[in-house]
Amino acid sequence: MIQRPLFIQWQARNEIGVAILDEQHRGMVSIINTFYYLLGLGIGSSTLYANISETLKTYARIHFLTEEKLLETAAYKDIEAHKELHSKFMQELERVEWRAVRENEAEHLLDFQKKWWLEHINERDKRFVQYVLADGKAAQKK
Repeated sequence: MIQRPLFIQWQARNEIGVAILDEQHRGMVSIINTFYYLLGLGIGSSTLYANISETLKTYARIHFLTEEKLLETAAYKDIEAHKELHSKFMQELERVEWRAVRENEAEHLLDFQKKWWLEHINERDKRFVQYVLADGKAAQKK
C-alpha cells in the first residue's frame, strides 16, 4: 500500500460549529486530498481533471447553496457580499482550472483550492456563525 501524507490536514480549528457546513467542508477537503493522492500515484492529470474537477465544482455549488440558504434563513446582514465571494470563487476556479489543464499544472490547482477553502472556512465563514446559530431553525451547534 502506498502511503502519502494528506495535502490538507483537517484540524479542529477548521470547525465552525454548524454541523452540516462542517461536514461539507470536510467533504470538500476529502475530495481535494483524493485529487492530490491520485496525482501522486501517477494517474494522468487529464483523467483527473475530467472527473475530480467536475466533482469539486459540483460539490462547491451544493455547499454554496446550503450555506446561502442558511444565511437567508438567519437574515445574515452581509449575505450579498458572501454570495459574491462564492461567485468569484467559481469564476476564478474556471480560470485556474483552464490554466492547469493547458499547462499541466495540477499543483497550481491544488494550491489554489487549499488556500481558498482554508481561508474561506477560517475567516469568512466564521463571521456568520453567530447569526446561523442564533436562528435555531437553521442549524444545531455540535
